[in-house]
Amino acid sequence: MIVACEEENEAVIVKVDDNGLSKDINDLVPESILNEMERLGMPINRGANPPIVEGTFLASPYILLSSNRPGDVPGSQFADYQVTFSGQDNDDLTVIVDYENGSETGNGAGSFIVGEGSKFSVFVEINVVSDGDATAQVVGVISGDIADVGIENCYSANFMVDDNGDPENIYIENGEGRVFYDQDGLSERL
Repeated sequence: MIVACEEENEAVIVKVDDNGLSKDINDLVPESILNEMERLGMPINRGANPPIVEGTFLASPYILLSSNRPGDVPGSQFADYQVTFSGQDNDDLTVIVDYENGSETGNGAGSFIVGEGSKFSVFVEINVVSDGDATAQVVGVISGDIADVGIENCYSANFMVDDNGDPENIYIENGEGRVFYDQDGLSERL
């Protein structure tokens, strides 16, 4: 937690809550889903002083570490994951995320960043709309240790936060998700 006081009006600025995550992240992700991510092996780095992570990175080979979804097989290889971070603002703990993972893309996603030293976690709110107009809210998380050559020990997760009742029965259940990692330990900077 960071607290700053101004001499005249004693204003207090708190960038992260007691759990080391920003209010924006705590509002986005229920504690039950954070706990499930961590139970499945997703590292969540916390703190109010994240490193600068701007750049484009490639996670390859991109491997399923674990899942709470029936039928998923840990160790399975998925399409490479490319992520670009830009517009990082450490005063607001925000960053813009663009990503590609097979046929799935996200552009200009407003996201939240936390961390300390070289370790960081970025939380991405993903609003999904199906062909039939059913909507859902998913959270993506990218964690790692930034280095000159790329992201070391890069992990990512995607979890369903709210399937809005899933009237078309097309989404995974609330709280379900997957954790992935870059098998060679380095997501190279492109």
